[in-house]
Amino acid sequence: MSTLQRQVIQSLNGLSEDNLQFLLDMIQRFMKPKESAQENLRESAVYRDRVRRIGSLEGQDLIDADYDIDDCNDEIAEMFGV
Repeated sequence: MSTLQRQVIQSLNGLSEDNLQFLLDMIQRFMKPKESAQENLRESAVYRDRVRRIGSLEGQDLIDADYDIDDCNDEIAEMFGV
């Protein structure tokens, strides 16, 4: 094991499980070779199912599908003095 690898491992000591899982996910997404991409996708899907989302509204549909936001353009322009 190289000195750099040892330094990386030492820097991981003491991190929480959430932080370690986050780092592993980032490594799998961005640093692994393409031949292992399928395996990483499967593992990421498993992790995604149990991950705590950042922000309380992450992934939620906040606007009704039938709502037309352009109906409010005049009111928005008036609020901002445009």
